[in-house]
Amino acid sequence: MNKDDPGDKNDEAGAAAFTRIAQGLSTLFDVLSDFDNLPRRGRHEKDVRVMENSFDKRAVGEVAGKREATENASLRRENSSRREAKRSSIEVLEPVADVVEKPDEILLLFELPGVERKDIRCLRDGAILLLEAQTGERLYRKEMLFENLLAGGAPKLSLRNGVLELRLSKRR
Repeated sequence: MNKDDPGDKNDEAGAAAFTRIAQGLSTLFDVLSDFDNLPRRGRHEKDVRVMENSFDKRAVGEVAGKREATENASLRRENSSRREAKRSSIEVLEPVADVVEKPDEILLLFELPGVERKDIRCLRDGAILLLEAQTGERLYRKEMLFENLLAGGAPKLSLRNGVLELRLSKRR
């Protein structure tokens, strides 16, 4: 074999790396074997190495318990000003909608199966339209933005066979 062969250099580098790993493991095993002779808590110095230990299960549990208690206390302080939402079994859905723009109005068609007219709420705040309709365990909710298209006035609603027809007057 030639000394200039790159394969030989890789083999030498691999052997050197393996030797360093083996020496490190040997040192680690020496340190771990010293733990058998050490007290469960305290500080130990050997060969310019300082080891601080606490191996008692109870001590570990106490530390974890104290840490968890302080984390929970800080979370309670952070969340004390916030209100939590109540869990609900209501399913929130966005209804299928079609938009038809006519010269003098905007016609919106929403599919709301099983909804009665009394359960529909339609609000308009400037250019924003909010539609909510609830039936049993379902809440249909849709928000739409109409930038500078709408004239004043309330929307006109009519419900037939689960299809809501909503008419909005356009600005001229």
